[in-house]
Amino acid sequence: MRIQIVMRLVGQLILIVAGIMWVPFIYGLTVGESYFSFIGASIMAAVTGSLLYYYGQPSTSYSLRDGFLTVSSIWILVSFFASLPFYFGGVLPTFIDSLFESVSGITATGASVVEELDSLPKSFVLWRSLTHWLGGMGIVVLVLAFLKNLGADSAHLFNAEASVPRPGVVLPRIRSMAFKLWTIYLLFTAVCFSALVIAGMSYFDAINMTFTTIATGGYIPNDGVVDIYTENWAIRWILIFFMILAGGNFTVYYAVFQRGLKAVWQDFEYRMYLLILFIGSIIVMYALYMADNFSSGTSFNRAVFMIVSMQTGSGLVLGNYDVWSPLAQMMLFMSMFFGGCSGSTTGGIKIIRIIILIKSSIIYLRKAIHPDMVQTITINGKSMPQKWVQMTQQFFFLYMTVFAISALGIAATGLSFGESLQCVAGILGNVGLAFGKLGPQGSFAVLHPMAKIICVIDMLLGRLELFTLLVLLHPDFWQGYFLKRRKRSYKVLQPVGTHRRG
Repeated sequence: MRIQIVMRLVGQLILIVAGIMWVPFIYGLTVGESYFSFIGASIMAAVTGSLLYYYGQPSTSYSLRDGFLTVSSIWILVSFFASLPFYFGGVLPTFIDSLFESVSGITATGASVVEELDSLPKSFVLWRSLTHWLGGMGIVVLVLAFLKNLGADSAHLFNAEASVPRPGVVLPRIRSMAFKLWTIYLLFTAVCFSALVIAGMSYFDAINMTFTTIATGGYIPNDGVVDIYTENWAIRWILIFFMILAGGNFTVYYAVFQRGLKAVWQDFEYRMYLLILFIGSIIVMYALYMADNFSSGTSFNRAVFMIVSMQTGSGLVLGNYDVWSPLAQMMLFMSMFFGGCSGSTTGGIKIIRIIILIKSSIIYLRKAIHPDMVQTITINGKSMPQKWVQMTQQFFFLYMTVFAISALGIAATGLSFGESLQCVAGILGNVGLAFGKLGPQGSFAVLHPMAKIICVIDMLLGRLELFTLLVLLHPDFWQGYFLKRRKRSYKVLQPVGTHRRG
């Protein structure tokens, strides 16, 4: 059965997660917190992972269908086991709340149902941040980077987790590429942590803020850390710098080590990413200065920080944007949809897709005038295959369809019209911020349980680029997955009239 191939890989990853759960438990012991819920959850995950691994089947041949199922299973099961410490430890009242918190962490969304953050035990603060960091680069990329003997077909696993079209990227050695991405990810983590400590942040706050910044998450260790980066300009700009870095393409950063900094500017998507950040910051700064009567310095700092935070999905807050002018709020709302570059830790539509949609629309308008004209979309001097253009258009349609259905579902639970739209925009784009009751002064704990379930689904859909999960709903996907392979027997037939000589 092909399902056994999936079981083997999923089991390996769950065993890794079971081991990571000991980190917050051991840290808790050092600060006088004995939360054995981590041990219980770790044992459950280890048993499940061991059974899946034992009854699974090793393979070096994977189809794209195997990739979809493996990736979806990993993210769903890891989210489930990551929720158990919250639930067993009694820090969150219901399992739905625990699942919401874990999915928000794993998908680097950062929306929280914790109403009093300062009352949350430090071991759980660290666990929340760890889930951000693990999910930021991608769980499957972690598997590909450190597990051997997966074969060349493991590229299907990579493509299933990150289905963003990227011209000119060839992955002949997928394990090597995944290892390089994680190396850069670890390097950024180390540098960001060191910079925050040097700037005056405590070790505990620095490691948690590093995890949330590099993963473009949104979980903060305590309420006081907001005052720290609000007042300390060095810490604030360190966070801005690494939020921008995390929103960029990590394959471009690898190219920097080979060709220098010019590799960043040579990438068209990265230039557009910086341009959109710049334009958004200018608009918000203008609104804050002209309509909200902030000083030029305050307008600049808050505009840059919030635009970068919103567009990259980092979910960090500087100031109560709920009271800002409509122009500033609208710009922040639109930024939720943009996202960062392909190959980044961000959510949203992604800059590469926006570029493709704009260029394809321009070509369509030209063809309306000149029907016989033949023109293709080029990015970085390379022609974009038509199937990628179609995939982008289909993604945008599905994204807006899921957005509309989710907004209707959440509105049905009693949330206002505007807050429902803002909630889905922040959740589906893995931003973790919204407005009103769900804004900087609020919490997602006010949502109805059914609305939380919708949010959980949307966070996974947004993180896995829609296709990976939605394709599982098609009946044809499951054909042949649970059928045992028949062993072929061969019988040697001798021609009539022949005999073996002694």
